[in-house]
Amino acid sequence: MKTSAVDVLIIGGGPAGLSCAIELKKLGVGAVRVIEREAQAGGVPRHSNHLGYGIRDLGKFMTGPAYAKTYVAKALKAGVVISTATTATNWTQGTSVETTSQAGIEIIHAQAIVLATGARERARNARMVPGARPAGIYTTGSLQQAVYLRHLEVGAKAVIIGAEHVSFSALMTLSHAKVKTVAMITDQLKHHSVPGAVLLTKLFYRFRFLAGTQLIEILGNSRVSGVVLQDKAGHTSRIECDTVIFTGNWIPDNELLRRSPIGAPGVFSIGNLELPIKSADQCALQARESARLIASHVSSASALKNG
Repeated sequence: MKTSAVDVLIIGGGPAGLSCAIELKKLGVGAVRVIEREAQAGGVPRHSNHLGYGIRDLGKFMTGPAYAKTYVAKALKAGVVISTATTATNWTQGTSVETTSQAGIEIIHAQAIVLATGARERARNARMVPGARPAGIYTTGSLQQAVYLRHLEVGAKAVIIGAEHVSFSALMTLSHAKVKTVAMITDQLKHHSVPGAVLLTKLFYRFRFLAGTQLIEILGNSRVSGVVLQDKAGHTSRIECDTVIFTGNWIPDNELLRRSPIGAPGVFSIGNLELPIKSADQCALQARESARLIASHVSSASALKNG
């Protein structure tokens, strides 16, 4: 079993984790390492192949993959060590964790551990939507991986469940995959994205926006054939489609956080692990601010250790 030591270990190689790592190096922190369970670092933007990234933090209007590559390149240039296909599985003591990778098990000791594991969308089962279990049901994340990473055919006509910022990302991904979005549905009374999002996208993509409407059943046998909806007045209706995308309704990826030693100093959380959900650039900017607190902790811990 291999053992190593760093000043700061960051678990999660998305925008928050990479931005924090870069800022820590700028602040003079010595050994900073990022571990990422995916084969490539960069997080969700890596498979969000549309514009809309980098405006607030990088001052550029970028696609998701370009944004992710920029952060990875900046981190490597700053001297950050990035270990991909590496998963933190458990805590050993204090600020030490056990990790697994193709190289085997490794215990990493750190002055500070930063959890940047993000959040995930609730899938259909977690939402307890009744009906059949046919093919053609996705979350935004699984949709984007199918379209941009695996280049799979998705379907022909889709219904999007949810009207958050990520829902419009799903809309653009479906368009790239040559899938017609026939409706976007939310049980809320309005969307929760940037002002004008529905108006502008409806003009361009020509879909129905149904607020105050709930999905009550998914139809289909081997493949989705439609959905049954209910409005706030109790009236039901049916929309034919072969694809359903569940968007938003986030769950923080906090399994490792929940197993962390209670009261252990030097454990920090950043990014979308802390709800409410923020955009990638907001996470990156927040992580820069958090880096100052983390660097201060490392400096104090080092002084105590050497003093």
